Amino acid sequence: MKKNWNNGKAGADLTTFKKLSNLILAFALAFAACESNTSHEGHALEEKTVYTCPMHPEILRDAPGTCPICGMDLVKKENDLANPVTGLDSNGILLKPTNQYVLSSTTTIRPERKSLSDSLEVSGFLTYDARQLKAVSARYGGRIERLYVRFPFQSVKKGERLLDIYSPDLASAQQDLIFLKENDAQNTTLIANARRRLSLLGLTDRQILELESNRKPFLSLPVFSPYAGLLVESPGAAPAGIMPGTGMNGAKTGQSFSPPPSAATPTAELSLKEGMYVQPGQRLFSLQSLATVWAILEFSPSNVQSLKVGQAVELRIESFVEPVCGKINYIEPLYGSGSKNLRARVYLPNPGGRLKPGTLLTASVQALSRSALWIPATAALDLGKTTVVFVKTAGGFQSRKISTGYRSGPLLEVVSGLSPNEEIAENGQLLMDSEGFVKAN
Repeated sequence: MKKNWNNGKAGADLTTFKKLSNLILAFALAFAACESNTSHEGHALEEKTVYTCPMHPEILRDAPGTCPICGMDLVKKENDLANPVTGLDSNGILLKPTNQYVLSSTTTIRPERKSLSDSLEVSGFLTYDARQLKAVSARYGGRIERLYVRFPFQSVKKGERLLDIYSPDLASAQQDLIFLKENDAQNTTLIANARRRLSLLGLTDRQILELESNRKPFLSLPVFSPYAGLLVESPGAAPAGIMPGTGMNGAKTGQSFSPPPSAATPTAELSLKEGMYVQPGQRLFSLQSLATVWAILEFSPSNVQSLKVGQAVELRIESFVEPVCGKINYIEPLYGSGSKNLRARVYLPNPGGRLKPGTLLTASVQALSRSALWIPATAALDLGKTTVVFVKTAGGFQSRKISTGYRSGPLLEVVSGLSPNEEIAENGQLLMDSEGFVKAN
């Protein structure tokens, strides 16, 4: 009986062992299959490489190449599993399409409404007063017998003798008067007409009386200067390219400045020579007075709106220690030829001729007080036809078009498109897809 019982227990243990073995084997097979699937999926993820454009992340390719938009070489895209995120990028800021939101870590400011009075610093130069340019013309035609002036810009006093002219017409008119005085002295009407003709030709009353007394005609008659000033031969020679209304080559907004072209040098010769003939009414010389001079100031287009006749100006002139004070007397209605700047004139008295035309200067102009909405100029991004700022929103920064006006130093006036309660990026140069942003805006 004991032997049978042991045989039964051994059979039961064997059966249990077989069941446990089968169960362990099943678990082992299942685990191996799971590991195989996981490894296969991992290898598949590692083997699948995606290429993208650094500037256009929407471009995805499974092989190297170039971007169809900008032509840049495609680079490998980082595996998202290696740097998992939960709805946010690595900076923790939500990125949306570039035509709506732009990623930025810049500080923000609010537009400020206030009255601003600014001082403008501009460049300029001294030039002749065009109102003081006088002409000396020939009242009769003839040959120049003698010149008493020799070079341009020679100083001439009023009543000074300039030249002598021999005129056949004038000699004939003198002979007519002498003939009447000798042969028909009682004919007062003809004698009066002869005197009047000589007076119209340029003879003075004293010269006519001397002619009647001596009965000898003047072979050549002097031409005296009716004005005082510097001698120039033509209207364009006095300011020579720096007369108001002519443009300055190379002048720009932002106050880069080109000095005025120089006039004819004082050592140059006159075109009129002894022995030359002149015609009646021909302009012989021009006389430019230096009793007053003009200070020509150049303003960029952004500063034109702040100009007004009568504004106080402080001029710092080369070689002068103390500044010269004045006011804007005239604003030219047109921009100069070849220049983007507008010119204003300051009329300056010049006792003793201390102020020399052609001298460079800088001017400080007190601009008009201006009440407006102001933002830093760095906050605005100029896209050519439009100007945008980046307004702070719950998810980032949104680009918005604005209209701008006057610029005062580092501040820019906002005409429309923005309110004082909104926050904007202090620096408009944000991280963005440049090409996509410009196209969208």
